[in-house]
Amino acid sequence: MEIRIRTDEGDDGEESLLSLYRWLHEDMSLERTAEVELREAPTEEGAMGGAWDTVDVVLTHATALSGLALAVATWRSTRPSAPPLTVERGGVTVTVHSDDPDEVRRLLEALAPDGADSPPEG
Repeated sequence: MEIRIRTDEGDDGEESLLSLYRWLHEDMSLERTAEVELREAPTEEGAMGGAWDTVDVVLTHATALSGLALAVATWRSTRPSAPPLTVERGGVTVTVHSDDPDEVRRLLEALAPDGADSPPEG
């Protein structure tokens, strides 16, 4: 399952994506279930270099999605002013504005593959 995470916050967003990438890459709970890559935006002709555009995550199975959502929520809770994150899977897009458990649950429900069990209540 491929997940793409981005923000539209300019230079601050690029710094936030780099921070999120490092956080996810070092998260022990994702170590066996996810591959995390930082992608660079395509550069315009004549530009010196691209900015960080997205954090791409490839999950080995649908149940790993809950671990990813928890890691993103935890990362957001450690940031004094984390930007909104847009999370996309297979044409479904969800924007996360907080580390609130209800928003994390909404993220899981929206991104869960068809036919997958819904996340547990709690």
